[in-house]
Amino acid sequence: MMRTSLFVTPILCAGLVVQHVATADFAIVVHVYTPAPGQFVNNASFSNPSLALGAPVGGGTIAPDNTNSVTLGGFGGSITLGFARPVEDHPANPMGLDFIVFGNAFWPSGTPSTRWGEAAIIEIARDDNGNGLPDDQWFLIPGSHLPSPSSSIETQMWDSDSGTPTPPANIAWFPAGAPSPMNTTTFRLPSLFESFTLTTSGGAMESIYGYADLSPTLLRGDLSGAQGSATDNQLNNPEDNPSIDAGDFYTIPDDPFTIGIDAGSGGGDAFDIAWAIDAATGETANLTSFDFIRISTGVNAVIGPLGEVSVEIDAVADVRAAATIADLNGDGVVNGADLATMLGVWGPGNGPADLNTDGVVNGADLAILLANWSSGS
Repeated sequence: MMRTSLFVTPILCAGLVVQHVATADFAIVVHVYTPAPGQFVNNASFSNPSLALGAPVGGGTIAPDNTNSVTLGGFGGSITLGFARPVEDHPANPMGLDFIVFGNAFWPSGTPSTRWGEAAIIEIARDDNGNGLPDDQWFLIPGSHLPSPSSSIETQMWDSDSGTPTPPANIAWFPAGAPSPMNTTTFRLPSLFESFTLTTSGGAMESIYGYADLSPTLLRGDLSGAQGSATDNQLNNPEDNPSIDAGDFYTIPDDPFTIGIDAGSGGGDAFDIAWAIDAATGETANLTSFDFIRISTGVNAVIGPLGEVSVEIDAVADVRAAATIADLNGDGVVNGADLATMLGVWGPGNGPADLNTDGVVNGADLAILLANWSSGS
């Protein structure tokens, strides 16, 4: 299914690189930002789409850091991001998970069974035509609650005229610079999601998964994880490391099917590319990678003085593949850097590059390295 956004916020043009980051671990390009009406869309602190690039800024499980998030506004508001390299369905990724979306969800009661979360729909696309733009077919991550995506897609019309049937709940929420009327379209989640607080677990397992902005983003270096205890959100455990590189911390996925946030993970909502489907047919997409991600507010609800249910996005990470025997520099991928290391010690020796431990670095070791070759994920 392909869809063209009707409104691109005036500070962007489709395909414009608005920020480069030092690492390829996170999204680096905003292609399209199309917010729907919402109480924060005209607030400069929440309407800068470049805040979705680079690494997230975590606040923990009970108090999210809102200094680094962009709002998508109400139903159908979306942002489309790109990466420095394709995000791969990599067999060496932890738990088979390939990417992580970070928002500003938190646990209002301090326990992981209840989330203050505003669920986002995830779609991914490959750059099949090679033009670097997100104009190829989109594939949907249906998650736990869209059994029939083709019947779940809806279009919402909005305008800035209080005398018509389609203005937002507050005219001031209409995005500045947007055409009036405007349409936003995405897959609508069921009424279960039309609240700011969601019960997401049943027994030992999560009951809601496959959507973004439902799981907290941990404080950087909180390697002890979070299970709803009094020690959550503290960086004084022996294993914690506040100085850890963001790329090392926020590329480790949390298991989306179990309660709490796994030790070693920075939180967020993790996804498997293999979950993607063709929404029109329901058939598995069979993608091996993607180049673009579209994140959309999937809930159409305004809840009194709290305003609309709206997704906020902090970052999108490419999960790092687990190290293999041939990953000589420990960066989670076997590539030219590892080949250079091997060639630099070619000949007699039994160091790390001697992959078959026969006392010499030679063609046999090179064959092992090439058999583990990957472009990263």
